Amino acid sequence: TALAVVFAVLFVFSAVNLFLTIADYRQAENLYNDVQEQYVSIRTTESSALQNTEKPKEELISVDFEGLLSANPDVVGWVRIPDTKIDFPLMQGQDNDFYLTHQFDKSPSRAGCLFVDMVNDAAFSDPNTIIYGHYTKDRSMFYELRGYKQQDFFDAHPTGWLITPSAAYKLQFFSGYVSDVYGNAWDTDFTEKDYAEWLTARKTKSVFAA
Repeated sequence: TALAVVFAVLFVFSAVNLFLTIADYRQAENLYNDVQEQYVSIRTTESSALQNTEKPKEELISVDFEGLLSANPDVVGWVRIPDTKIDFPLMQGQDNDFYLTHQFDKSPSRAGCLFVDMVNDAAFSDPNTIIYGHYTKDRSMFYELRGYKQQDFFDAHPTGWLITPSAAYKLQFFSGYVSDVYGNAWDTDFTEKDYAEWLTARKTKSVFAA
């Protein structure tokens, strides 16, 4: 009987926790949808790089950073990978803990935010800028990065966008692999020679061919 009671309590606790997690993710999804609609505009244009008759479509992204920064001064950029759910503001707090459990509006949330490591320059001038994001159960945030374990996913999503208050960068993905927490994927301080060697090592580790 005692064992049955323990199992019943554990089941109720797990069910409540799952419900709260799903509710949290849904609230976060609604918030970020609102943020995207309010502060980001995206249009497509034909690329002029090719002269063939069927020119590929290319995105043009405009972000209202004045509005974003007014809503939250911790915003340092916006990251987007077309045709995925990765389309979020990037935050940078005073530590690497706050945005693990808080949304863009600083309300508590299991979904958290995408955020830049506190040691990195907010202007993305460092040789290696670390961006954190949860692997969420609702397949939002950075969940879809797992797709880069497969060549066909990379072939369909070889580029992304990093928009900052001062510049728009088209990201060319050149390497993807799973690193443990003690790996040198997290290094941020390099000499010029060390950085060249580090980049070569990232390329060698990649599970897809760029």
